[in-house]
Amino acid sequence: MNRPIIVIGQGPLPPELAEAGEGEQRLSAPGIRAWHFARALREAGHAVALVSVMPQPLIAALPRHLEPDFTLYSLAEADVTGGAALARLEQEFEPEAVVAASVWPSYLASLYFSPQLPLWADLFGSPLAEGQAKAVQAGDDAVLEPFARFERTVLRRADRVSAVSSYQEYATVGALATHGRLNRASDGYRLVYTIPATLDPAVEEASAQPFLRGPVVPPEAFVVLWSGGFNTWTDIDTLFRGLEGAMQRCHDLHFVSTGGALPPHDSQTYPRFQQLTAASPNCDRYHLLGWRPYSGLHNYYLESNLGLVLDRWSYEGVLGSRTRLLDWLLYGLPAVTTVTAELTVDLVREGLAWSFPHGDGPALATLLTGLAADRAGLGRHRQRGSQYVRDRFAYSRACEPLLEWAAAPRRAPDADLPLPVLNEASAPALERLLADHRSQLEAKNLQIKALETWAGEMEARLKARPKGRLASGLTKNWPGKKKQ
Repeated sequence: MNRPIIVIGQGPLPPELAEAGEGEQRLSAPGIRAWHFARALREAGHAVALVSVMPQPLIAALPRHLEPDFTLYSLAEADVTGGAALARLEQEFEPEAVVAASVWPSYLASLYFSPQLPLWADLFGSPLAEGQAKAVQAGDDAVLEPFARFERTVLRRADRVSAVSSYQEYATVGALATHGRLNRASDGYRLVYTIPATLDPAVEEASAQPFLRGPVVPPEAFVVLWSGGFNTWTDIDTLFRGLEGAMQRCHDLHFVSTGGALPPHDSQTYPRFQQLTAASPNCDRYHLLGWRPYSGLHNYYLESNLGLVLDRWSYEGVLGSRTRLLDWLLYGLPAVTTVTAELTVDLVREGLAWSFPHGDGPALATLLTGLAADRAGLGRHRQRGSQYVRDRFAYSRACEPLLEWAAAPRRAPDADLPLPVLNEASAPALERLLADHRSQLEAKNLQIKALETWAGEMEARLKARPKGRLASGLTKNWPGKKKQ
């Protein structure tokens, strides 16, 4: 049965970029995820109201009809949090369910839609693991607090939750348990599903005019590409050391970046990398182009020899994903990556990406130098990588758990029930007292069990004695018996 469904995501979304100016072309992974969720639901036959939430929308707030039964609403965050924009949309559209893509939209959906509406909340990476990475950068654990609130609010409200990997799925089950969601009412009900990073399997044609070779780098250069943001997890020191070492050995190696800073979340990592490269003796071979229009990014993939993404080891990396790898492989661009997220494990195991140890700049330099010397070998990987990601990560296939739920959305069995409080901390002295009481109770229970066992054994022995001997003995020795 086809149903009216609201999808709320973090903008901008691809249709909004089509009308945005040249300097407003940054499309984030959460925005792509919301777009893919909405398209999968629409292609399954549902009527979709797609909400894009941004601090300041790129286009007018008027609804845009993308196609029949598929409408885009661009909303300012202040209109959601300080107004009644979502309540009005809910009243007009009369949805049967809400799907929220990524953490911030899931948090807003948990707060501003009716609590009776079935809610699928997507945690596109672990909020608290991202908070930990942010706390390292800020040197202050106080920044963890909003991440904890976001996660707590979502996990206590959601009827289904999606994670970006099986690693994160299992971690989310543990988080749900601490918030009381693993209770007697929800027993047997699966709360969490994995929806991996997704892609649109359709590919764009290459531009007739080169984007890189000639305008940016020499036509015969060996191009190592970084596309996307420089986030808190990015190990720019290892990145710089590895590139410097490779450039010293391979004089036609050039590094191209089509990403940049991610304000307000991270405005420090990219500027520091810019400073490192500006002071390098090889500065003329670093091409930091900043954010490029989304519609032409595939040309950079097609004209590059190798994609590169690396992180320091962290739980953010383990519980998240590196979605840019899918875009590269779709267009046949081989990749080098650190093995952290589940996606990177899979790609390296399949021979579709090369890896090196975390934090090892010399190992990265050696790897890049070796790959640059084998351009023909790199070329043989292009087609196989493209087919692999099409088969496994096309959004229509990856979103199957969501589509199955959307066909008959319902609240979780423990919805609207008071949840057990499990995560309130006690003072150590009280915990020691409780532990001592428990130990004493267990000891007494063991004593009672031993007495019950002894009593049972005695009863069995008495029942096993021959009745004739016992009866005759009692009769013979009975004090009141008279002689006949």
